[in-house]
Amino acid sequence: MFDALNKVLDLLESVAMVVFMSIATVLTAVQVVYRYGFNSSLFWVEEVVIYSIICMSFVGASMGVRHGVHISVDVLNAFAPPAVNRWLHIVAALLGIAFAGYLAYYGFQLYFNTLGRGQLTAALRLPMAWFYLPIGIAGILLILRYLWVIHEAWTKPPVSLAEELAAEKDKLV
Repeated sequence: MFDALNKVLDLLESVAMVVFMSIATVLTAVQVVYRYGFNSSLFWVEEVVIYSIICMSFVGASMGVRHGVHISVDVLNAFAPPAVNRWLHIVAALLGIAFAGYLAYYGFQLYFNTLGRGQLTAALRLPMAWFYLPIGIAGILLILRYLWVIHEAWTKPPVSLAEELAAEKDKLV
């Protein structure tokens, strides 16, 4: 079940990243052409690009958990035996779930409160709540990814840091 869900999330996150990156790149190029080619600008482009980059950062947080590329301190992992490393990964994932739960709860609360107020964006005049929605969604994605990390740490045999580094080195070649 975790593997199927993981593949679906990988696909959705990859598509979302491509869409948001494409929007930001194309609109920035169009804005440059308008500004320097036609001596004018489109008033809404900057806002769309900013919101695209914000959405990319929230989707990227989930992708970072999936690929294990978030900043971390591996001092304990370097000195602890593999069995203890397993528990270190699980504890770190549980702390991540706590943070992601906070992010999801307050992200959705912000979404619904802003939706109820009817606040609009400055340039696009769209409901501001829709641009707060990725915060709550990112919390849910992070919880699912941290559950996957716990599942992987629990079901796979523990390995030492030297073995992990050797495996990473093989991936780079």
